[in-house]
Amino acid sequence: MASLSHSIALNVLDEVLEDFGLSRKANGTTILFTGDIPSQESTKSQIINLSLIGSIPALANAVAATQIYEARGGQAQNIDIDLRRGHNYIDPDIGMTPTINGQEITLDLTTGNPFLNNIFETADGRFVILSAVYVDLVYQWTAFLNTSVQIDSVRAAVKRWPAAALEEACALAGLPMAIVSSATEWAAHPQGAHLSKLPIAPIDRISTPAPPLLLSPNPKRPLEGVKVLCLTHAIAGPSAGRTLAEHGASVLQLMSTHGHEHAFVYTYANLGTASTRLNLHKLADRERVWTLVRQSHVWLDSYRAGALSKFGFSDDALRAANPGIIVSHVRCYGTTGPWANKPGFDMQGSASSGLMDACGDNGKPAWPPGMVINDYTTGYFGALGVMAALLRRMREGGSYVVSQSLTGTAMGLLRVFGSARWPQLREQQETALAPLKMRVETKLGVMRTLAPLPVLSGTPIVYSPIFLEPMGSAKPMFPGYEDGYDVDGQEPLEKHAVGMMMGISMRNKLKKLQDMGKEAKL
Repeated sequence: MASLSHSIALNVLDEVLEDFGLSRKANGTTILFTGDIPSQESTKSQIINLSLIGSIPALANAVAATQIYEARGGQAQNIDIDLRRGHNYIDPDIGMTPTINGQEITLDLTTGNPFLNNIFETADGRFVILSAVYVDLVYQWTAFLNTSVQIDSVRAAVKRWPAAALEEACALAGLPMAIVSSATEWAAHPQGAHLSKLPIAPIDRISTPAPPLLLSPNPKRPLEGVKVLCLTHAIAGPSAGRTLAEHGASVLQLMSTHGHEHAFVYTYANLGTASTRLNLHKLADRERVWTLVRQSHVWLDSYRAGALSKFGFSDDALRAANPGIIVSHVRCYGTTGPWANKPGFDMQGSASSGLMDACGDNGKPAWPPGMVINDYTTGYFGALGVMAALLRRMREGGSYVVSQSLTGTAMGLLRVFGSARWPQLREQQETALAPLKMRVETKLGVMRTLAPLPVLSGTPIVYSPIFLEPMGSAKPMFPGYEDGYDVDGQEPLEKHAVGMMMGISMRNKLKKLQDMGKEAKL
């Protein structure tokens, strides 16, 4: 007889799959749970159940992968998942410290950056989240607020603004900021009301002449032969690509030639993917991207609206080049609604949705456990949306757009994984366990990190042919598919030209932000 924990976990799995148009009963997969859901106190699950959040989205991906596998002629299999370990998987640093050669992975965030984990109060007593997870955003915020990076100076600058005025000015400036709202407030907000009517990650079919997708029969892995082109950064987008690679997809992560990514983010969110660099300001590199688009089954991006279309890579242009392509966008607030163009990170999703308010006390908000609770979960939801779209494309043809959002994920965490749904779990006595771990020799050194939680009996999750490569070191080709790209025929820009281009652009932007901050009506 199934335990209470197992019944709850299956029900939540069914809810998530249904949200993506899937059902675990559509194939012969058997779900096996090990252990029960641990006590809420041991996993900091008083508000949202971290054991289920860390388990079910990954399990849902495994279910979808087995359905693709069976549709291609593969055999039914078992999926085993240990509920005692799930809470570790919302953030890799919760249950262990990933290392390379025995050393913790470089924490290359700017020391003293006040825009990472601070909650600011405004002139009218509201709380707001201003984010700068990359150093260029630190420059932009200090220019806009006309302040130094010293935390007391930033607090004083924010305190001069009413919350609504700051929100409006930041939207015009393109800066990632959110007012901390309650779930009730957010439900009444135009964007919150819009998102509440949508699935966690909407999947829309676009009518194109593309016939049903024919993938080779009897593959060794579910997504064998599926090519995924990722133009992503931070965590949610890359981890969606990583999840697809776990099930056999050939994933190429395309970074800007002069873009930056944090080592501690890259070394977990990009497992299993090839990492290359191209400069979209160069015609030859844009042409190379178009070659990759024509070869792709999936395009996945995580930049704000317009950031890539200004180089010609709009949804319509992608479909014109490849009528059957699945286009997946990761945004803070989704791709539709009044805030479709508003930028933001994980933290803005938690603030707007009501999650930070729910985690707070005595009228003051608090960060959710793990702080970046939406990022990896959004990555799982993004990959699940892609696999759901692949199944539909195999049956129906056409093209699809998947639109996952950090805020939609946060809303889903409150709705689907809220601990208040299961008061009977408060009495659970199960002991929480550490994550599954793996030790792998890589080109960066000996890496110890989390091993995937779902265990598939027939098509185990593996990172192959790539585990982890140095950032940007791969040629711009899908792993396993050499196509003769000539690296010796490329013409690099001279260093002073790059410096001038980037320097002038940033100086102009900072001056504009400074003027906007001064001219705003407080």
